[in-house]
Amino acid sequence: MGTLARAWRSFFVLGIGNYGALVTGLAVNALITRRLGAASYGGLALMLMASQLLLLLSVNWTHTGFVRFGSQEFGSNGGFANTLWTRLGVLMPVAAIAVFAVAFGRQPLAVYLAIPESGVWLILVHFVAVGVLSIVGAVLQATDQMARYGVCLLLDKVVILLCLLILPAAWIAAPLSVLACYAASSLAVATWGVWVVGVRALRPVFPSRSAYRQMVGFSAPLLLSSWAGIFGTHWFDLIILKWYVPMAGIGVYSLATQLAGVVQQITVVFSTLLLPRLSVMVAEGQDARIRTFVERMLPYWILATSVLFSLGILAARVGVPLVFGQSFGDAAPVMALLMVATSALALFNSCAPVVAAYGSTWILTGIVFTSAISNVLLDLILIPRFGVEGSALATILAYGISAVLVLVFVQKAVGGRVLRLVWLGAPVLVACACYLLLDSAWVYPTAIGAVSLTVIFLVGGFRLFQEEDAEFLKELRLPLPFGLGVVSAAGRGV
Repeated sequence: MGTLARAWRSFFVLGIGNYGALVTGLAVNALITRRLGAASYGGLALMLMASQLLLLLSVNWTHTGFVRFGSQEFGSNGGFANTLWTRLGVLMPVAAIAVFAVAFGRQPLAVYLAIPESGVWLILVHFVAVGVLSIVGAVLQATDQMARYGVCLLLDKVVILLCLLILPAAWIAAPLSVLACYAASSLAVATWGVWVVGVRALRPVFPSRSAYRQMVGFSAPLLLSSWAGIFGTHWFDLIILKWYVPMAGIGVYSLATQLAGVVQQITVVFSTLLLPRLSVMVAEGQDARIRTFVERMLPYWILATSVLFSLGILAARVGVPLVFGQSFGDAAPVMALLMVATSALALFNSCAPVVAAYGSTWILTGIVFTSAISNVLLDLILIPRFGVEGSALATILAYGISAVLVLVFVQKAVGGRVLRLVWLGAPVLVACACYLLLDSAWVYPTAIGAVSLTVIFLVGGFRLFQEEDAEFLKELRLPLPFGLGVVSAAGRGV
């Protein structure tokens, strides 16, 4: 099987696992929202927020560095243990401090979340479970076991769904019970992932000081960006919203962000596959090939996501109350706004791997800081006046700023006219405007016609579907440092 064919096979298999997980996640959310209602669902969202903030603070900042150096180690000697234990040696002290801080402050945290103190310990259990699962997933990414990575994503949601379906409804009628299901699922799948990777491949090693310096030097900017990024996520939005909207409003906003997150995973999968390959292309000095990829191939991807996001906007008005209940009907217009933010996120996630591959993590840190500060200021200005819609507007502007900044850097790094990629988000803006401004009788025919005309204009403006693009795609060889099906010390081949 050729290199390009294997790359597309990786994307296809990971896509199946990822979107299987997303569909299952939608079923999970449908069950939870109907059993808990908007207010209790808001309480669950706040507890998940606490766990996710811990993950952002202590674990996620070393993920990119591990995938980058781990893929290079795997490509050179078929292993990953040195990079893994380097990462663990860096992140474990930070994670321990975070856990101690939460345990020490469990009483005021329990009061803020309106849960018993035992619930704080459950949040820590969930954090540990998700952290281990995240590390196992990173190993599968770095060793190009994308099929198994996709299975991990799917199993995590399947186990939660089984818990909700099998356990008596009275057992899972409270947010803490649902959180326990989340924690049990992540622990079970993480255990399976460790078995798949192979316990022998995880035996401790003692990395050199140079390995620690390399990992810390690469990841330190991402530590700052992860901490700053907290203020640019919807988790921080919930903190501000709790001051100004009732718990039911938090539940509505949380569901809208969950639904937006479903389609956002499209961009995450694409970014996940790009980083290891772009890192190798940069190492081999293939700048011209990267520039051609950004200028000629990315427009197809970004325009396709814009069309999909537009369809999501049109489906929200009927689909959200039908699936999740009438109490969540107000989540539909918020989701429409968040689709515009998702379009900006698609631009960012498409180009951020280029920045990381060139080793410019301080640039990413600066971009995330700028976006986070913008989100904080905009939240404080817009949420008191517009509530959950104000939070969504703040997200649009913050994501838009980060997208423009990363495009500016990539244009300087590889040349060409990268900034014009912004225009490919126009269909989503058109669809959102039609949704918010028109009555239900006119929104669908008008939006479909306007989006179609916008797409036609963009296809012509970007000269898409030209023969030279097809030839380039045939000739393009995204160099993989490893292949699917390779059997190594890391574990069994796919």
